[in-house]
Amino acid sequence: MGKPNIVAKRYMQDNARFADICNFYLFGGQQIIKPADLAERDVTELAMPKGWENAKAIEKIRDVLKGCCVKTAGGITYLVIGIENQNDVHYAMVVRNMLYDALNYSSQIENCTRQHRKKKELSGAEYLSGFAKEDKLAPVITITIYWNAGNWDGARSLHEMLDVNDKNILKYVSDYKLNLIVPEEIKDFDKFKTEMGPLLEFINAAASGEKFTEAFDKKRTRWENLSGEAIDLLNVCLDAKLEIKRDLEKGAGNVCKGLEEFWEMVKTDARDKGLAEGREKGIEEGMLVTLLQLVRDGLLDLSVGVERSGVTEKEFLEKLNQLT
Repeated sequence: MGKPNIVAKRYMQDNARFADICNFYLFGGQQIIKPADLAERDVTELAMPKGWENAKAIEKIRDVLKGCCVKTAGGITYLVIGIENQNDVHYAMVVRNMLYDALNYSSQIENCTRQHRKKKELSGAEYLSGFAKEDKLAPVITITIYWNAGNWDGARSLHEMLDVNDKNILKYVSDYKLNLIVPEEIKDFDKFKTEMGPLLEFINAAASGEKFTEAFDKKRTRWENLSGEAIDLLNVCLDAKLEIKRDLEKGAGNVCKGLEEFWEMVKTDARDKGLAEGREKGIEEGMLVTLLQLVRDGLLDLSVGVERSGVTEKEFLEKLNQLT
């Protein structure tokens, strides 16, 4: 477990932040889940395949797992909610989370089976299943938070990961959706009721120098009052190098050092990236002109020129006509 994951795990164990994330993602910011309603659950997901004496037990460790009762218009539902933290894109995250959920459902069934066996109340098919017809499972929801600036370019569903082109086959393969929070994609940070809002907005703005500059003056006060845990998270995930100045009399602190430096770093990175892209584009255009000239002068076969140019034959011929 890397340092970013450890810091993020510690940060999200707080019930207020956990509830804030759940209310944002599941209920559009409505305060449905209360921090006091959350109860810690064992983060270890276990399963022992039955009927296989030599089979190894499956053990997976989640980041954070809590249970809660949710009251909505549809009634009261007990939910099991897990949060997974990612500082880098995990290209197999869909299957990883799907396994977590499947193991939890398996554990719920095993708990039911133990209770029924203890009471000796099942018979027939129910006895063989270890699960009664009336038994129900608690829904399991896993939310992944991407603690980094920029986009998530990995798969967001199982279907996206499958090597299949026939939609007729695909419709028989059960899909699994990745519940994903990407700061860059959030439009309304006011839906958060804790410092999750300014924290995720900082990460959102850090994706580009222009965006950070635009938000700096408006959001600076909110960013300066982030907690020490939030600053630790930004420092390990974005290498922000922020420091907190403590007011010993008031017992409070604010980010007084590093905010401007981070701003300058983001602007410099954006400028350097733009220059690099400009240089790369110039080199590509120069190479294309050279290939066109060689084909025009009969020194290079047309098919070879097209292959090396990286453009389509139609585009190559158009540019060749313009050159001649």
